[in-house]
Amino acid sequence: MKYVRKTVWMLVWMMVLVFSLHFFGYETFAAEKTTKWRPTYDLILRWINFGIIVLIFYKYAKTPIMNFLRGQKEKLAKEIKKLEDKKEDMANKVKEMQKALDDSEVHFADLKERIIHQGDRRKQEIIESAKNHSRIMLEDANRKIDSYILSSKNTFKAELIDAAIELAKERLPNEITDEDNERFIAQYIASASTE
Repeated sequence: MKYVRKTVWMLVWMMVLVFSLHFFGYETFAAEKTTKWRPTYDLILRWINFGIIVLIFYKYAKTPIMNFLRGQKEKLAKEIKKLEDKKEDMANKVKEMQKALDDSEVHFADLKERIIHQGDRRKQEIIESAKNHSRIMLEDANRKIDSYILSSKNTFKAELIDAAIELAKERLPNEITDEDNERFIAQYIASASTE
């Protein structure tokens, strides 16, 4: 009811203003060629129109505009809150990823160290195995060589003895005399008696 009275009074004052301008300023409507008072009149009416618009906005549009602005403010606040929450979640995820990356780097370094250690140990085992295998092969080769040398010596001795016997068979009958035979027999008897 209070707003209705104010509105009615406002309309009445506006009508009084319009009629007063019409009745007291009828010459101004027909005077297009006047130059002294027209710019002042236009400026005053512009200010009056501006005042009316401000008054109308203040009376009737203030609450909806303020509600709209408050709604926009709340909407923007919610939007900012959402974005801040997302930012915090992303920051937490980045921290988790960084921690996982650091852990994986530590794990990778540990794994690398273990692999290098195992590789060094396996390399030493292979070297030791190769040394043992080569030692065994050298010993086996030396035994075979010794066996071949001994066999060759024995074969050579046997062949040498056989050749010497053959040579002796050919030469001795011509070279040994009866005196040599008696001397051999005497030496044999002397050596047999001392034993």
